[in-house]
Amino acid sequence: MKVSSTSSASGAGKSAGPKGAAGGFRIDAGPGEVTARPAVGGVGAAGGVSGVGALMALQGIEGGPEARSRALRKGRRLLDALDRLQLALLGDGPTKGHLGLLKRAIAEHRDASGDPELDETLNWAEVRAAVEAAKLERAIEAA
Repeated sequence: MKVSSTSSASGAGKSAGPKGAAGGFRIDAGPGEVTARPAVGGVGAAGGVSGVGALMALQGIEGGPEARSRALRKGRRLLDALDRLQLALLGDGPTKGHLGLLKRAIAEHRDASGDPELDETLNWAEVRAAVEAAKLERAIEAA
């Protein structure tokens, strides 16, 4: 079986035989048998950096919406732990459970969100939570 192209890349040296469909190719199956195939669209231009950038954003690389939402969730957990500690201080007093909640919220890994103001606010919240956890740990050890 012989496969031959009906168009040449250079435009020179065209074949003299019968041609298949315009822009397609033909397969010579044997003597006297020619099977024409319809033209197939060419390869499009490769996607630019935007495709890679979109994929990286979906994976949370270089900030992006997912990194921001993870940072916001961590901030909410920090503030929730600090609020519970505040209510405990106003009520019956903090417990080891409050200390554990603070330590887990602090220990949770956080990548940069891509928003400098959000990152700065979360840094301050982490410092405040660490200070309160240290004070609570010291109070529990003294008791």
